[in-house]
Amino acid sequence: MKVVAHLRGGKLVKGNTDTSVPYSLEEMLKEDPESLPPNLSVQQEGSEKKIKVSLNSLKALFFVKTFEGSKEYKEIKFFHAHPPIEGLWVRIRFGDGEYTEGIVRNSLKYLVEPGFFLKPPDPHSNNQVV
Repeated sequence: MKVVAHLRGGKLVKGNTDTSVPYSLEEMLKEDPESLPPNLSVQQEGSEKKIKVSLNSLKALFFVKTFEGSKEYKEIKFFHAHPPIEGLWVRIRFGDGEYTEGIVRNSLKYLVEPGFFLKPPDPHSNNQVV
């Protein structure tokens, strides 16, 4: 799976990982997805080199369609039709002032374990899951 790891210091690590995540909103909300391991092995884009990325070092981990993305594209921050779901609509503001929005599962697990999965509302976004 293609990932872009945004480290807290601003560095980006692009590559592939064998860690899987739920992609559809229905799949994500149906049951608690498995937590990510504390360290991910990422094979860097265009290289055979694998590096270990600690979840503690991340601002966010983006599971993406492509590594290029589009800086000009403005993501839609809402769903066109109100999805019949039990999730929570959240707006997340990162420490650097950037923000994103999406749906998260309403789960106690997220209070006791680090991190959570967020499904962005824009089907044309490069981000599939954050």
